[in-house]
Amino acid sequence: MKTLKRVIIALLLFILAAAAAEFHAVFASGLTMVYMYHSVSDVPFNPDAEEFSVLESDFEDQLRYFSESGAETLFVTDLTQPEPEDGPRRVVITFDDGYEDNYTKAFPLLKKYGIKATVFMIAGKIDRPGYLTSAQIREMTESGLVSVQSHTVSHEPMAWGDKTYEDAVYEMGESKRLVEEASGAEVTALAMPNGSVDATLLNIADDYYTAVCTDADYRGFLNGSASNPMDIHRVGIYRRHSVRDVRRMTEHRALYVMKRGLEKLLGLD
Repeated sequence: MKTLKRVIIALLLFILAAAAAEFHAVFASGLTMVYMYHSVSDVPFNPDAEEFSVLESDFEDQLRYFSESGAETLFVTDLTQPEPEDGPRRVVITFDDGYEDNYTKAFPLLKKYGIKATVFMIAGKIDRPGYLTSAQIREMTESGLVSVQSHTVSHEPMAWGDKTYEDAVYEMGESKRLVEEASGAEVTALAMPNGSVDATLLNIADDYYTAVCTDADYRGFLNGSASNPMDIHRVGIYRRHSVRDVRRMTEHRALYVMKRGLEKLLGLD
């Protein structure tokens, strides 16, 4: 059965290849890829969430690829500016939550390859065990390679449950203040916890931020100059992803999206 499914996938990809060629320009090198990481550690920060911890060797391979491919790495806050019509491929590396290994494991590699990254910090976790300290946040910020931004105070979803309007205002405003206090730099970007977002939350965010990451899904392959910086979609990178996967995502977006969609449709995901 699996062999038959793979044959079907191959045939469908062949048929769709012609169509992919027609809209290849949509996935041209100018479009910006925004990747979402969490942790970089051979030993997962949480054994029940191993998938969120990328292996250290895989992460270095991925950074080496970005460096050798000539990609320009940006901060999320750079996405508020118009995208140039030509130039090198643009990549945004982000980390959610602010785990300590972002400093102990990821930061040395970012420095080694001269690559920028944005860390979305859960403000209520600053100086807590397993998370970034104020001193680490300040050092990373002052390096010029890391921008530390907001991931709310509590990391609790705000678009459902018992959260009130006032709660949302507090989560966004107070997290901005706390992260700015730790980093010594202005905070103008927010990542919504668990992709929990609605129109009301975006209106509140507009009072504090100029860029908001709302979800991680297929639309992360379509961020470009026409994208709304208040509704940035990212592509998640997990423990299962090798440098080969990341290269395909970056260079062959159209075919990668089709392949992943077919795999999900046929239960091969």
